[in-house]
Amino acid sequence: MPLLVPLLLALAVVLAATMLWVWAGSIAHVRHGALVAAGVAVIAVAGMALLVTDASLEWAGWVLLAASVVALVLGWIGLARWGVPARR
Repeated sequence: MPLLVPLLLALAVVLAATMLWVWAGSIAHVRHGALVAAGVAVIAVAGMALLVTDASLEWAGWVLLAASVVALVLGWIGLARWGVPARR
């Protein structure tokens, strides 16, 4: 049960990053959606790995999970505002 909350948070972040990738490629037609989504997912997975593996670094896992949420929001805003149009 104690790992359920961070696991659900990491899963929600990765699913939202997947939605960002689909939105950027199919709806908004901007580049670099996959890079932003992959970066967010890597940060979330690293945070989850720290939470699971080492109890002394639990705070770092929470920091990385929070950073993944912030990166997701900033990535979405950045792609929506300054995204480079994709070639057709």
